[in-house]
Amino acid sequence: MTEVGRKFVQILAAATPNLCQFTNGFAVSLSSYAVPRLLKGEGGRVFTDEETSWFASIMALGCISGALHGGYVAEKFGRKKSVMIDCIGFVLSFLIVGFFDNFSLILLGRFLSGHFGGSNMVSTSIFVSETSHASLRGFTGTLLIIEYCCGFCLSMFLGALFHWKVVCYITTIFPTIGLCIMFCLRETPSWLLRQGKETEAKEALSFYRGNPEIEKDELEKMKDNIKKIEKQNEGMGTSTLEWLNSKFRRFRDGAFLKPFLLLNLMLNIGLDWGGFPALAFYMHTILEEVKAPVDPYWMAVVLAAFRSVICIGLSFILIKAPRRKMYLFSGSLVATALFCQAAFAFLNPYISEDMMVYAKWIPLLAIFLQYLGFGLGWGAIMYMLQGELLPSDMRSFGVGLIGIMDNIALFFSVKSVPALIASVGVGGTFSLYCGLVLLVLVVSFFTMPETKGMSLEEIEDFYSSMKQSTDTKKSKFQDV
Repeated sequence: MTEVGRKFVQILAAATPNLCQFTNGFAVSLSSYAVPRLLKGEGGRVFTDEETSWFASIMALGCISGALHGGYVAEKFGRKKSVMIDCIGFVLSFLIVGFFDNFSLILLGRFLSGHFGGSNMVSTSIFVSETSHASLRGFTGTLLIIEYCCGFCLSMFLGALFHWKVVCYITTIFPTIGLCIMFCLRETPSWLLRQGKETEAKEALSFYRGNPEIEKDELEKMKDNIKKIEKQNEGMGTSTLEWLNSKFRRFRDGAFLKPFLLLNLMLNIGLDWGGFPALAFYMHTILEEVKAPVDPYWMAVVLAAFRSVICIGLSFILIKAPRRKMYLFSGSLVATALFCQAAFAFLNPYISEDMMVYAKWIPLLAIFLQYLGFGLGWGAIMYMLQGELLPSDMRSFGVGLIGIMDNIALFFSVKSVPALIASVGVGGTFSLYCGLVLLVLVVSFFTMPETKGMSLEEIEDFYSSMKQSTDTKKSKFQDV
């Protein structure tokens, strides 16, 4: 196959596991159109506010166990097998939610959706980064957000047309397709090489590259990197307990800790407390709260479609644009949108009726602007960096740990939305989100590196050299 053909293989290897993220878009958006109907008793029983808040937020608790599961399985059994397990789990979870009427079983299905969504967030980001060449990683890294947004949009559209349980059955189609295609793909060369399967690693590298020169160069870089890691990890043992101990020893290493803390800030604060979960899980509720002059069900479809188009259209910009500049610019748009949302909520009582004819569209325009910032990189770049910044031997562990912390933050963010709106109103809620996004922008401005065009090994060397430089400065200071 030609080199162009191998690029297609790499894109397929990125698009396929992200079908689980396409499915995750269905899982997240389900509560948005199901909750208003559950509160009205559509389906046989009237759900309480407390019950519907659990229906929305329990997914995040599932994501916590999923992130731990995904990190362990991806490291011990391979990235490919981990993705395939996620596909099967998604099918099972939606069948449970769709088939049963018992509230406890519905919550179990929602928990499993979150579990396998969290697991896949780990396995997919690693699988994609380790199968994509540096020249393609800018594009393949955006597929996670693109497919998630497309799934979210299609789910909103189907939710406006059908009963939410019917949508659950339709959803099972996508992870089933992903599972079938994953059978035809190879395990990542990096993981195979670290398992001592050099022949299989070469075959996998040939499958994904199709260029002997590129294969030879990448293989040598992988081997050199593995030797460095093995030297660091000598005498640490191979049991699960020893494996965990070795990971926590490495946790204090600046080459891991610095990118780990940055990624946590970008994800756990920038996204989880940036207003996006509130819009995702309670879109219809928020549109009704701000008295949007449109039908909330169809407006939610338009907003979700806009975000999908933006993410797809702007992905080509993210391929060539510097990651750092795009992240800071997109974050500025998000902060501006949140500020406009909060300002309108506070000033609403003082706006005259004549002005309100035009001003009533401000909340909708602010959501469009927020989604524009999301598509420009605020959503995608963080996940791209997740597969790039962490050292190869700590990638599964680190991404899994980030996923656990992410979903703890997500749970509290989603669960708190009704309480925040009831206590401080829409203005206070969006003011909080705006302040936190500004905090992330300031910290990222001073600490975020530029990774565009760098191989994973070069990025790892970058943080290792930073650590060595810091250690040298400390040594000189102590000598003085």
